Amino acid sequence: MSNDRERFLAERRTGLGGSDLGVILGLCKWKTPHQLWLEKTGRVTDEADGLALRFGTFAEDFVAAEFERATGKRTQRFSRMLRHPDAPLIGHVDRLIVPPGKNRASWRDRILTDTGLEIKTANAFAAGRDSEWGQSGTDEVPAHYLTQVAAYQALTGCQYWALAALIGNADLRIYHFTRDLDLEGTLLEEARRWWHDHIVKDMPPDPASEREARERWAVHAPGKQLEADGALVELLRELAAAKAEVKAAEDVERGIRDRLIPLLADADQIIFDGTAVASYRANRPTLKTDWRALAEELMVRFDLPDPERAQLTETHTAAAPGARVLRLAKALEAA
Repeated sequence: MSNDRERFLAERRTGLGGSDLGVILGLCKWKTPHQLWLEKTGRVTDEADGLALRFGTFAEDFVAAEFERATGKRTQRFSRMLRHPDAPLIGHVDRLIVPPGKNRASWRDRILTDTGLEIKTANAFAAGRDSEWGQSGTDEVPAHYLTQVAAYQALTGCQYWALAALIGNADLRIYHFTRDLDLEGTLLEEARRWWHDHIVKDMPPDPASEREARERWAVHAPGKQLEADGALVELLRELAAAKAEVKAAEDVERGIRDRLIPLLADADQIIFDGTAVASYRANRPTLKTDWRALAEELMVRFDLPDPERAQLTETHTAAAPGARVLRLAKALEAA
């Protein structure tokens, strides 16, 4: 890892970024508060260099240029790390918007505008029927982006903010926001609470999934009892009902397969009206090594040179035929 990269990651661990506010509030689909805690405490390296983020960074200049073209406004980069004076909030803004009749939006470390710009990219599915993205010209954006905009307004003091979103690489939507001091106050207070409770005290947030819970409590405490409340008992009942439904469905599936598979005999593909509706062929063979037999022989012949050791391994390795697997055509699975 380069020194610049290490410094960047170390800087990110000194506070909560604008996008982190949505995480601690449970508004983010891609990261949980527990994952954020692991990153901020240095227990894991954050994924600030993932493919989606790299593409977003790559596309940022293009979206900014399209925003300028659509609005007639000029934008300017502002690279300085911003830090709130009395809350653990930090951030880098994407762009500042140059005020009408002015030459620049900032000078050195001073912000000379009252409007900033956030840039986003989203896939085409993001604009579907149940999308959180509203029409261009509104302030209807996914909640975790709204909190990010509010964070940048708190950091810059800007009264207005715009968000340019390129959706599906074909639909540019521009959203507008006016500063909401009540929302800012709530976010800053939540940032202080979360930072104090989980970073200063070094206490992990509550797990948000079975995987996170198993990681936190890998073993049980012998003899420890938990007094359940009504909500917990109801969850246990829901799980029992779901397991019963799964078992019933498995029993139905097993009965169908017992009637179906004998009818397929040794066929490779099943055709109906000239269209393949299923296949029933074996997976590729797998190689299996008898490690115990190999170890016993090596104990006797410990002085074998490496080429003969490799040959010995091959001697104790055999190909096991793959099992036949019934695969239904997608049209059938969707029916």
